[in-house]
Amino acid sequence: MSVTKNITDTNALVYKRARFDPLKGRFLHDLAIAELRDRLSIVRKDFKKISIVTGFPDIWSKEFPPAKIFPDTEFIDFQEDSFDLVVHAMALHWSNDPLGQMIQCFKVLKPDGLFLCVCPGGNTLRELRLAFFEAETKTSSGVSPRVL
Repeated sequence: MSVTKNITDTNALVYKRARFDPLKGRFLHDLAIAELRDRLSIVRKDFKKISIVTGFPDIWSKEFPPAKIFPDTEFIDFQEDSFDLVVHAMALHWSNDPLGQMIQCFKVLKPDGLFLCVCPGGNTLRELRLAFFEAETKTSSGVSPRVL
C-alpha cells in the first residue's frame, strides 16, 4: 500500500492566495505575461480557442480576454472542447502532481495545438532568494530551506 504525500499544502496556498493584493504583488505575473506574449509573437499561428489554467483568474482573464480560464485544481474541469493553445500560468509549480496536470492539458489540445507552461525556474528568482538569505541571516541567524 503506497501513501501519496502532497508536496504543497493546498490549504495554506488557498489562504495565501486570498491575501494576495494584485496592486502590490503582481510583478511576477506581469513578467510572466510579457514573456508569454513574447513567445506567442514568434509562433506563426492564429489561436482561436485558448485555455489558461491558473490560480489567479482575475489577472490572466483581463490580459487574455478570449481565453477560457480554469482553476489549477488537482483535476482540471476541462470540457470536451479541444483547444489550439493551453497555457498553465504561474500554477504548475504549486501542483501536487505536475506531470498529471500536464497530461490533462495535453489531452485537450488539438492535434496541432500548443502547450506553454509559465512558471519561475532556473535563475529567475535569484535576486529574491538572495534577499531572503540576507534578511533571514540578519534577523534569525540562519536560513530557512526553500524548495519551491
